[in-house]
Amino acid sequence: HSMPSHLAVLWSGVFNFLGVMAASGAVAWGIVSLLPVELILQVNSSAGLAMVFALLLAAILWNLGTWWLGLPSSSSHTLIGSILGVGIANQLMSVGQATSGVDWAKAKEVGLALLISPILGFCAAALLYLTLRVVIRNKLLYEAPQGNRPPPFWIRMLLILTCTGVSFAHGSNDGQKG
Repeated sequence: HSMPSHLAVLWSGVFNFLGVMAASGAVAWGIVSLLPVELILQVNSSAGLAMVFALLLAAILWNLGTWWLGLPSSSSHTLIGSILGVGIANQLMSVGQATSGVDWAKAKEVGLALLISPILGFCAAALLYLTLRVVIRNKLLYEAPQGNRPPPFWIRMLLILTCTGVSFAHGSNDGQKG
């Protein structure tokens, strides 16, 4: 109840978009560097188009299937898995001709980032929460407001500020996938 829901969705979308526009492109370049060289060099060829459509179709079908079944899934992990699958298939089908399949050093780097970042985020959030519980001892701040009452003004502003930051960060990181 910090702001009306329709305004919150619009606010989040604007800051997500601003995050994409202000991003350095490091995430996008990290993902592009996983692609087989043939796909990048010959994207207009039939093989290049087949690779693009295969990886996008595989990622879309996986996401739709997991959403349909109500399973939690990550579009980032799905996209990267599709890219790796296309790279491996490209290398296997073009023995002796392909310049590359998968850049495994870059794949390891991206995989570690995908594995470590949620763990670091969880630990940082838990540490911050526990620290605030010790520093700020007002028990009402750690309980949900009763009924439809909004939280106190400064908590609302803090919620809006942090959620704005999350939207911006999401755009500047995950938003680069597209």
